Amino acid sequence: MGKAFGYERGLVKYIIKTPLTVVGFISMYLFGGGILSFLTGLTHLFGEGNVLEAVLFYFVSEYLPPTSIGEVLVQTFIGSLVAGILWYMNTPR
Repeated sequence: MGKAFGYERGLVKYIIKTPLTVVGFISMYLFGGGILSFLTGLTHLFGEGNVLEAVLFYFVSEYLPPTSIGEVLVQTFIGSLVAGILWYMNTPR
């Protein structure tokens, strides 16, 4: 039997420690960028109702580099948070 809250501790460690390595930071940055681009494209699709504009906005937000350090950190945080939650949900207990 594992420690109490072992998976919950693992979740917190995954979210916090993964972006602290070079490979983890790059991976979470790319993963978070894809998630944010997808969500932004969906909001344009359902908000504007224009499919072409939503697709163009998705590709522009996906493939153009960020313009500030804050955008890089937010993308990395979102990627790490979602990846940690997916790890927690898919880890067998």
